[in-house]
This record gives sequence, C-alpha cells and structure tokens, in this order.
Amino acid sequence: MAINYIKKKQLMNCNGKVEERYVAKIQYTGHLNEDNIAEHISNATTASASEVGMYIRELEYYISRRLAEGYIVRLDHLGTFYPTIHAKAQTTADDVDYRTITRKGVLFRPTAEFKEVLEGASLNLASPKVMKAIDHRKKSEQWALSHEP
Repeated sequence: MAINYIKKKQLMNCNGKVEERYVAKIQYTGHLNEDNIAEHISNATTASASEVGMYIRELEYYISRRLAEGYIVRLDHLGTFYPTIHAKAQTTADDVDYRTITRKGVLFRPTAEFKEVLEGASLNLASPKVMKAIDHRKKSEQWALSHEP
C-alpha cells in the first residue's frame, strides 16, 4: 500500500503577508463508491454484490439517522462518528438558543487499528513536477493587491 503525493506551490498567509510556499498534497488514486465496495465484499464472501449494496445503503441510512438524533455511533473496527455543532458564543446563558448554532456536522475518530493501517502506508512522490498555486481570495482582495501603491 502506498499513498502518492505531489509538490504544490501555494499562496499562504505568513505573518500577515501572502507568500508562495511549497507543500506536499495527496494525489488521489480515484474514487470508490458503494458499488465498488459491494463488489469487493461480495468477492470475499458468499453474499451477492446487490445484497451487500443493500446492506451498505441501510448502514448509511441508519448511521445518518442516529447521528441526526444525537447518538454517537461506533463501528468497532472502523471508528466512531460524533454529531457536532458550531455555535456563536453569547454573554449570558439565556442568550443561547438554536439561532446561535451556525453549523451542524459530524466528526469521525478512527480506531487505533484503522490509524495503524494508514500509518503503515508508504509515501511515493507521484511526479517531480510542481503544481501551480490556486488563488482562492475574493476578486475584490485580488484587485486591491494588484493596485497597491
């Protein structure tokens, strides 16, 4: 197992100044979906790919619904999913209500076994070529920078 990476030039904020820096970024091998996973599990078991796909979809549905109800969901060999919220701080407890919550999400904490698999993967430089920086700043910020005295 190996994770491929590339070198990328990136614009970064360094002590209040935007500067070019170089960082390693993963070069993804591709995407796997339910069908790919179901086919793999089907080949490793006696279940058909359509049966496995049905079980995967039900697992996804069940986990998402339980998270939406505030449950913590633990899969023993994979990790634990936690529902999360981000909220604006208030000066008094009485000011805290649903309107102060800005975002809902999920946190995943992998098991030690899962982490060991990733830690055991080697790293390979996919290409010596350096990828270009992408400027994600707003156009107004870019215009202001280009028109500085």
